[in-house]
Amino acid sequence: MSLPVNGELRHRIERALARFSPSWEGRDAARRAVALKMLILCELAGGRLRVVDALGLKDNTLDNYRHGKTEPRHSTLNMLAELADVPIEYLGNDWSVEEGVIYFSPREVLPPGFSEPSPLWNDADRVVIPAYSDEEDGQPSLDRPDTTWAAMPRSLWAKLSVDPENLRIVSARGDSMSPTIVDGAPMFVDISDRKLEDGRVYLFDVGEELIVRRVQRLPHGSLELLPDNLERYRPQHVLKDGQADLKVVGRVRVASRIL
Repeated sequence: MSLPVNGELRHRIERALARFSPSWEGRDAARRAVALKMLILCELAGGRLRVVDALGLKDNTLDNYRHGKTEPRHSTLNMLAELADVPIEYLGNDWSVEEGVIYFSPREVLPPGFSEPSPLWNDADRVVIPAYSDEEDGQPSLDRPDTTWAAMPRSLWAKLSVDPENLRIVSARGDSMSPTIVDGAPMFVDISDRKLEDGRVYLFDVGEELIVRRVQRLPHGSLELLPDNLERYRPQHVLKDGQADLKVVGRVRVASRIL
């Protein structure tokens, strides 16, 4: 999928890239990706003045998004995509700009399922991540026949600033988080992170099943648990008083891509 941009629009995007992209140096891949999308969407939507007026943002807030200093809410990205006439499902793709063409590339999907423990897990440059169990005791055993493991390079977790000992693997089920997370995709969940930050994706244990939802914080302390596939699934509203009953497994950090 691609979108050619010509004339003044192309020049505006190129000028914006020259201005903002140097400040992305040193930021993690997810933050750079969001900053690029905000930058492109801003120009496609008609420029800074139209965006701040339509979305009710402050100039410095929009600049912080484009500099990669802060991340917008998921709802803000959705509204900006609609304003720019870009399909919302493209937000889950990888974006790039080359020679006047914007590319929306579907993210590479890892094969579903996981291999059994192999000699890789003894490699000094690898770390073994156990599967999540609803009877999580923090000490899964290789001897359990229903336990699944994956050996991953330590450099990945160092980049994410995640302690591998706090990670658990879960296989995604269904399409409620599509296109961000597809059915069968391996998800790596940080069970030490249950803060429910705005815009982040978390795994919840609702008793009979595990569900993945994006968190949106609302005024007065309430929450919306958002599916990314809003065409087929509805958000769940959680009042402030009811949040103590939520069983948060942890934050989804990787699911075929860094989140």
